[in-house]
Amino acid sequence: MPRVLITETVLRDAQQSLVQGRLKLQHVLPIAKTLDDIGYHALDAWGGWTFAASVRALQEDPWQRLRALRGAIEKTPLQMLIRGQTLIAQSHQPDDVVRAFIDQAVADGIRVVRMFDPLNDLRNLEVPIEAARKAGARVIAALVYSPSPVEDEPWLVRSANRLKALGADWIGIEDVAGILAPATVRALVSAIVNATRLPVSIHSHSTTGLAPITYYAAIEAGATGVDTALSALAWGASQPATETIVASLHDGPYATGLDLNLISQASRYFDEIHDEYLEFQDPIAFRNDVFVLEHQLPAPVLAVMIRTLRERKAIDRYDRLMHELVQVRQEMGYPPLAAPINQIAARQALSNTMSEKRYQHIEQPFRDYVKGLYGSPPGPIDAEVRRRALGSSEAITMRPADLLQPGLERARRQMRKQGLTPTSVDQVLTYILFPEEAPGILRPSRMVEQAPVGQPAPAAEPAPAPKPVPVAPPAAAPVPPAREFTVEVDGEPYKVRILGDTVTAQQPAVAAPVTPGPSAAQRAGGDGAIQAPMQGMVVKVRVAPGDRVRLGDVVVILEAMKMQNDIVATVGGTVREVFAKEGAIVAPNEVLMTIG
Repeated sequence: MPRVLITETVLRDAQQSLVQGRLKLQHVLPIAKTLDDIGYHALDAWGGWTFAASVRALQEDPWQRLRALRGAIEKTPLQMLIRGQTLIAQSHQPDDVVRAFIDQAVADGIRVVRMFDPLNDLRNLEVPIEAARKAGARVIAALVYSPSPVEDEPWLVRSANRLKALGADWIGIEDVAGILAPATVRALVSAIVNATRLPVSIHSHSTTGLAPITYYAAIEAGATGVDTALSALAWGASQPATETIVASLHDGPYATGLDLNLISQASRYFDEIHDEYLEFQDPIAFRNDVFVLEHQLPAPVLAVMIRTLRERKAIDRYDRLMHELVQVRQEMGYPPLAAPINQIAARQALSNTMSEKRYQHIEQPFRDYVKGLYGSPPGPIDAEVRRRALGSSEAITMRPADLLQPGLERARRQMRKQGLTPTSVDQVLTYILFPEEAPGILRPSRMVEQAPVGQPAPAAEPAPAPKPVPVAPPAAAPVPPAREFTVEVDGEPYKVRILGDTVTAQQPAVAAPVTPGPSAAQRAGGDGAIQAPMQGMVVKVRVAPGDRVRLGDVVVILEAMKMQNDIVATVGGTVREVFAKEGAIVAPNEVLMTIG
């Protein structure tokens, strides 16, 4: 009987789940050889949220990080995670960008590409699978496990067969909320193995505490591999501990063959640096919660919802919010609650919970979802919800990426206009995925340091202005009467205090302009109105009155929840009015522009 194959997640998903992807390269390289010597099937080391964290939080070039890892880890295959056609972003990318991203990742050292589509719309995996196979990588094409009346076991088995036909080498089961039960996984794995004759890989989180038992049941049913994390970054929102799984299988028919002494040595190393990341750890991410079985929301998103309720002094509405989550998911057509769909569902449920009437406020990403810009939901969307979200317009039925024009050459032109000279494809890809932050990595010596308020900025050649990043609640909430934010500009922390409709700075401070509140026209909404999905700061307005836009074009970039969110056009046409101002803080559901 072949040994069970272990993929170690400490370098990517584990640290993404527990310390917000902040694990520094300087803390990885000293332990790289030990990780390489353990004998893992693969090291989950790149992609997902950690790519964004490298760019935004660590200000590292993620491609250089990958090349450094490949240089230090010579024997063990490196694995990356992508969310199908979105890659590591929030919105779909053109096909040429997807192919170039995968080609570059494999050229820089990736040997295993694990991918899933957040909606299990397999059209969104066609190009990524083709590209990964052509580049020579092993493909683990995964299905998001999210039980519903629509996505039952026969549906999952049919989908696994389709993934095999598309070219998958392995079938993955992606359990983002840790809700896969032992009895269920035993039947599901057996059915998929018998139908596809492919290896099956299980990826689960320990949110409910079921994962270790589920792993054992899956292995007994024929699963070839499971994902685990060194105990220093295991459990809770992360994966089961590597030591626990390896020890439980030792000397039995499913032994892994891994050296527990080396595993313990590596785990002790991460224990020693654990305290350096305390500020990025949320207690909610470390707890077990069996009620996730009902609402299926992953721990990190649930933590944001709970914090928002507390900030708005509405924690007594927690049970109502949990009920609303279940109902909203049903009305959305039972989508799997993987990123970014879980955030869309959670924010809408929170808005419904805090409003007098359900769907009184509908956020822009929710409209985009109903429009079909993320793909096709598993089941039909509630007719009334569809009407409220889209009005008289119709949802698209095509693959969302078919709406997109090629992106590489367009990005090169934009970079040259900013004085950037791309010398490699990876630089262009970083710019496409993070156009606001990329200049700080690609041209750090030419960035202008922002002086504190009251002092002139030093003379320098023109460069993209640094932008404050507010740490703001993601939910549909009005700005409190008095609120303090800590923003970061080029690595320097500043405090900003918001009083009503004004901003007062505490030295040193950066004062972000605040709009005086939406006018009657901006509150009106309606067809062609592009609304702010949440409270946040307008980072970039990409269009002007008179511009022609296509359905799905990014028109505004909004910073919120420590993330940049692409706000896209939900109709094609001409931009009539633009209310959004770069650097301004906008309220939830405020109309940013109108298109007609």
